[in-house]
Amino acid sequence: MLFSLSYRVYCLCGDGESAEGSIWEAFAFASHYKLDNLVNIIDVNRLGQSEATMYKHDTDTYKRKAEAFGWHAQVVDGHNIEELLNAFQIASQVKGQPSCIIARTFKGKYFPGRNSKNFK
Repeated sequence: MLFSLSYRVYCLCGDGESAEGSIWEAFAFASHYKLDNLVNIIDVNRLGQSEATMYKHDTDTYKRKAEAFGWHAQVVDGHNIEELLNAFQIASQVKGQPSCIIARTFKGKYFPGRNSKNFK
């Protein structure tokens, strides 16, 4: 079944919550119904609530998982506005499958008083 909807739905998830099965159940559902108006953004900052996440900054693993679930997937620097805008533009043109933008970020980057060398 292919839905053709005039609006887009955006969902922002963290890498910590992306370790949960319910996220991947939703990925399977969206892929099955070819929800090409859906864009999921995974903020891969490598930190969970109490420790580093399972895959840390391994964005390729998130990309492979999204693709295995039938999604169009892109990896971007989550601090680079041009890359993000380009990824959203590409996602808006994908047909027949949902899109996932995997944004590699660093918690606290550009925050005043932080030592910037720790956030490269």
